[in-house]
Amino acid sequence: MKDNRLLQFLKKYWVIGVFALTALGAVFSSVEIYKEEVLNIDPDIKYEAQDTLYFAAERIDTLNPLISQSEDVYYLSKLLYSSLFAYDENLSAVPELVRSYTVNTERAYIDLKLKKKVNWHNGKRLRAEDVRFTVSAIKAVGSTSPYYEKVSKIISVNVTDTYACKIYFNNNYNCSLDDLIFPIVPSSQYASALQFVRAKDDFKPIGTGVYQYKAYNYLKYLRMVPNEDYFGTQAENKIYVTIVPDRDLAENLMEIEMVTCYLDNSSSRKSVVSDKQYQMYNIVSNQLEMLVYNTKTGICKDLKTRQAISAGINREKILANAYMGDGVLTDSIYYPNYLGVQDEGTSAVYDYQKAVELLEAAGFSYDEHDGQLAKAGIADMTVTILVNKKNATRTAAARLIAANLESLGFKTDVQALTAKAYQAAMKKGAFDLLLVGYSIEENYDLRAFFNGKNPWKYTNFSLLTQVNELERMHTNEEYQEIYRSIKQQLAEALPYEPLCYKYVGLVGVPYFEAEQLPLFHDIYKNCQTWRWSKVIEPEKETESGQNDNKNQNN
Repeated sequence: MKDNRLLQFLKKYWVIGVFALTALGAVFSSVEIYKEEVLNIDPDIKYEAQDTLYFAAERIDTLNPLISQSEDVYYLSKLLYSSLFAYDENLSAVPELVRSYTVNTERAYIDLKLKKKVNWHNGKRLRAEDVRFTVSAIKAVGSTSPYYEKVSKIISVNVTDTYACKIYFNNNYNCSLDDLIFPIVPSSQYASALQFVRAKDDFKPIGTGVYQYKAYNYLKYLRMVPNEDYFGTQAENKIYVTIVPDRDLAENLMEIEMVTCYLDNSSSRKSVVSDKQYQMYNIVSNQLEMLVYNTKTGICKDLKTRQAISAGINREKILANAYMGDGVLTDSIYYPNYLGVQDEGTSAVYDYQKAVELLEAAGFSYDEHDGQLAKAGIADMTVTILVNKKNATRTAAARLIAANLESLGFKTDVQALTAKAYQAAMKKGAFDLLLVGYSIEENYDLRAFFNGKNPWKYTNFSLLTQVNELERMHTNEEYQEIYRSIKQQLAEALPYEPLCYKYVGLVGVPYFEAEQLPLFHDIYKNCQTWRWSKVIEPEKETESGQNDNKNQNN
């Protein structure tokens, strides 16, 4: 009986089954076609996963992180050493070696408790005394240390327990969690802090980082291996750093697989990546492109006029056409999603009708004959846009902005000047709109943008009060609230118009994968998640059918 039912079922649904199998076969066939024709993946080529990442560095003065003047040592040390705090992808200072902490904003101190199971590469345990020792060592180096500016704000480090200490600052308006981001070094390695900082030529790093020192030849290489006792997720790949006379040689070394990847901010990187079939990941840089409104004199002195101009500027089009899409829009002059406060994209919206309405609310009217703007008390409706003509990208952006303003009824005058003339005009305030670019430090201390010490002499004491709070000791939640207030005040005062933050590219060999990306100021961050594969060349056959392998031993 059961057999009959099975037979009837097969007879009834055999067509559907055949169709399903055919469709499935077509899907697999399409996938293979896609791999071969779209992704250019040859199914006959074999790949071998590599366990070593290859980087390039210029000649290193010393591996001692507290005294080195080498930019490469600064970045590589972040892999060998850990810090009390570290920056996340939103530039929030988050605990690294710290287990918990409390802050006293008014008395300017922080009470730290360290993680208890953190070992140095030599097997000894991290202790609070190491924090005190590190601060003393950096102070002993003086202003030549890359971390002296941070540590110079510290009065004392009081060790209160084996894994606890209090750090006191000398000014409660000039200290923050950002000032606790520097490599912690071991107190047990040398007899004194002074002896530590005098160690230079034969210095062998001992840290608590995800990688540890293996070998070093100052003319050839630096080798690092995974720290098997790391307190976080352990690395699997090794690192080999080739010492080169010029870091720009990294691109050439990639062709022979002596370099796995490098950071490239050149305008030609896209064509290089395309021509050589490299991989590239975009990383938001610290390069801000922005518009400065002249809030003291001229057309832009009026807030409603600035709001109208802001609504009438098509930033998406400027990013696409002037900056060739090589960047990202942001809500304010601060880093995108700064401190974890997500950008909402509201300031990036182009709204021509809103711009017209705001102009009318500001007292402007349109001439019925030529459509030009007019306003009582203003004889000349020309908007002067100042830009350095040496920067072709900004000059293109200035002309796109001019086209936006002309569509609103303004006349425009794009002043593309030489660097010297541009600086002089900027200081005189001889502009309505000014295009500038800024490379901003990772601590994002933007007080100079509001205290009148900027080249265009803009002052806003209300904003400065809030910005000052970012330089005081607070919790992350408090920092977020402060920044939300700053964003709101920036939008209301509108002294600046962020055009975009430019990208920098992480360029890698053809079969390179970066599961997690680095940051502009920490170029090897997350490299323990990076992978790459090497193409295995197939063995050629001779006419006799035997493998032609010149290196084969008979």
